[in-house]
Amino acid sequence: MESMLKFISENKGFFVAVGYGVTSVSITFFNKAVLNYYNFNYSNALTLGQMIFSLFFLVLMKQMGKISYPDVNVDLCKKLFSLSLLFILMVVSGLAALAKTNVPLFSALRRLSTLVVILGEKMLLGKVTPADETQAVVVMVLGALVAGWGDVTFDFVGSIYILFNCVVTAGYLIYIAKKTKETGLNTFGLMFYCNILSMPATIVLTFITEWEGISTFTGYADLGFQFCFFMSSIQAFLLNYFIFLCSTLNSPLTTSITGQIKSILQTIIGLFMFGDVILSPLLIFGLVVSTLASFWYSFIKYAQTAARKITQSN
Repeated sequence: MESMLKFISENKGFFVAVGYGVTSVSITFFNKAVLNYYNFNYSNALTLGQMIFSLFFLVLMKQMGKISYPDVNVDLCKKLFSLSLLFILMVVSGLAALAKTNVPLFSALRRLSTLVVILGEKMLLGKVTPADETQAVVVMVLGALVAGWGDVTFDFVGSIYILFNCVVTAGYLIYIAKKTKETGLNTFGLMFYCNILSMPATIVLTFITEWEGISTFTGYADLGFQFCFFMSSIQAFLLNYFIFLCSTLNSPLTTSITGQIKSILQTIIGLFMFGDVILSPLLIFGLVVSTLASFWYSFIKYAQTAARKITQSN
């Protein structure tokens, strides 16, 4: 038991990355089910529901003494306003894109965020990504673009949402690391402030754009819809927790790449689950290229880790 706990402690970053990947795959399909299978085409309302659940869990866990974070502070609100803005833009644009595109294309095009992270880390954090890592990411992105070109169900508006989501997701991942150092807040503190600062704007946005639809929606009594909405909201909390933890324990690029690797499983399941994918040679070729590039990057990171362990042992 002791050795098991030691192993987990020594490899905490790896387990956090796995947790992020598994949760990210699962929430994508629950979100897709809510938005399309149950025809709840109100992504802003779903975002609001996820925020409410996240705040509920954060406050409950604090009251139970399981976690700690500072109460609302004006200075912290000012410092974290930019992060909360990126947070709401990321969530809203991601759900809007998922509602308009099939899961494989959504997963493939979101790989563009990794390239944006590399550029952002260079400009904002002064971090230079090794050439072989950059090459793997470029191939990954090119494969995603080919897949998008070969998708006969291509939705222009949905693709614009995805591209915008890639940019704000990259900014969000980078700013997590930056704001953690600036504020000294732990993971739960950052989550609390992001949700509480984003909620007023989300309420207004939901009321303006979706009130008529959500007030006349007839599927609230459906147990399947209730389950999917509830699971989506719970996993939104877990996903944000793993994103924060992964970005602080590992790096923004590792977090982004973990997201791309989990997209492999997401893509395979998404090809058959909702029946909204029409296969074409270009689509298949692009998905294969992008997936192989993900494996290439994983091999590079494994080789780097192995080399560091050999150096440390010497």
